[in-house]
Amino acid sequence: MARLLLTNGLLAALMGVGVVVPVAAAWLESGTLTPLGLGVGSAGCGLITCGVTALLAGAFRPRGPSLPGGVRAAVAATVLFLAFFAFEFSDRLVRQGGRVVYWNAFLFLPTLLLFYGLLSARRWAWWTTRGLAGLSCLWFLAFVAVIPFADVRGEEGPVPWHGRVYMACVSLAFAGILAGAYWSLGRPEARGYFGLVRREGTAAAESNAAADGSGEAG
Repeated sequence: MARLLLTNGLLAALMGVGVVVPVAAAWLESGTLTPLGLGVGSAGCGLITCGVTALLAGAFRPRGPSLPGGVRAAVAATVLFLAFFAFEFSDRLVRQGGRVVYWNAFLFLPTLLLFYGLLSARRWAWWTTRGLAGLSCLWFLAFVAVIPFADVRGEEGPVPWHGRVYMACVSLAFAGILAGAYWSLGRPEARGYFGLVRREGTAAAESNAAADGSGEAG
């Protein structure tokens, strides 16, 4: 129970921060908040409050078995991406005229499903998360290689050099997070948490037993 409170509290708090930051930026830019911005900001503050409350409640509960380090790293990566999706959604809703239909809008629910799959030690979550982490890492690295040469355009025309540097830095940060998640899920303690080491060990034992049996028969 404590583990669920801590992980879900962290997720809610960081998503709340991601929601509030664009609202604060819009307020600093215009000096006022629209009713929509006020509502979004209130929702973000509510998420932060609920998240901090869950973190405090989890901190004072008896601790059960902790997640292996490799699984914690993968869970942290999904939390960061969910917080980023919340940031993008809030920014597009408050500062970009409500244009919320974007590529990351379709990734929020699948990433949330992977988050709970990792917490509940589902094997499909291990396979899916590790596969997507590896492919997405390669995709972001390829994007970094293309940025200096591609005709990248924004709402005001071609993106200047400092905008390209920013895009490259963000892409490298995402690639680093995804590479860390891929590597951490491959560690023995993470594979054991999902029951993969036991299965591989059993298969190896059966193979050795079959080899010994064939040797004795011969």
